[in-house]
Amino acid sequence: MNTNTIQHYLSADGIRLTVADTSNVSLEAEAIHHLPPASARILAKAMTGAAILINDFKNHEGISIRWMTGSPLGAIHVDAYDGRFVRGFLDHPEAGEGVPCDDVHEAQLAAAKGQLFVTRYSLLKLPYTSTVNLSHGDISACLTEYMNTSEQTLSAVKLDISMTEKGDILRSAGFMAQLLPKGNMGRFAELFRELDRWDLTKDAKEEGSLEKLLVEGQFELLKDGPLTFRCTCSEERIKGTLKSLPEAEKQSLLADPSIEIVCPYCDKKYTIARDTLSKWFMEGDHVQ
Repeated sequence: MNTNTIQHYLSADGIRLTVADTSNVSLEAEAIHHLPPASARILAKAMTGAAILINDFKNHEGISIRWMTGSPLGAIHVDAYDGRFVRGFLDHPEAGEGVPCDDVHEAQLAAAKGQLFVTRYSLLKLPYTSTVNLSHGDISACLTEYMNTSEQTLSAVKLDISMTEKGDILRSAGFMAQLLPKGNMGRFAELFRELDRWDLTKDAKEEGSLEKLLVEGQFELLKDGPLTFRCTCSEERIKGTLKSLPEAEKQSLLADPSIEIVCPYCDKKYTIARDTLSKWFMEGDHVQ
């Protein structure tokens, strides 16, 4: 499959297939956050998962995931928006130090006592949040559970990672298959009952590759486009947040010559001088 893309397919059997390759996105996040291999693997899968959860691409649907793991990893935060941008971070990536990179340990870190919050928003709908208590399984199993319970759509999610010997992301990809109303349930079961038969990190000619799945399922491409890591942070957003603080907190910030704010998603640092802060807060005082 093509790297760093998101693709939407449909079959004559009424099965919708969304496929994403987040290899570069995952590598960039791994480098930004200095992630140990197990943590890089988890964040890569979560970012791929967010990308493929988007199905209303015509109306620029966005997804925000807050994944409360209940483990030392803390929360997983991921956003996918505008049909082509993804960003994410982990509260405590150091929890992955020395942890083997396999599905068993992934499940222990991600879903032992987890709770998943998914917020959807688009040009046509007000944002709404769905919540699922996670009981078991790796990230693929958890997202499948979310789709089948919260969204009440028969779905199958498969996320695949390949890594170098040093623990860096080599390939990161995944798909979500959904049975549409009046779709062929028997055909869906044939293709996706055994999810382990598919691995999107495989080359096109290998058994289990995306290309083999597309041929066997007779899927037709509806839309494709690039996927990149991009953050939405800006000084203007920081300004809006700081101006909304209670007065006591504003005065506390003005006690220092400057403050530094670091974006948790992209690690960009913003240094804001006291004079600038004072000016912002004065603007807030004059809002009608």
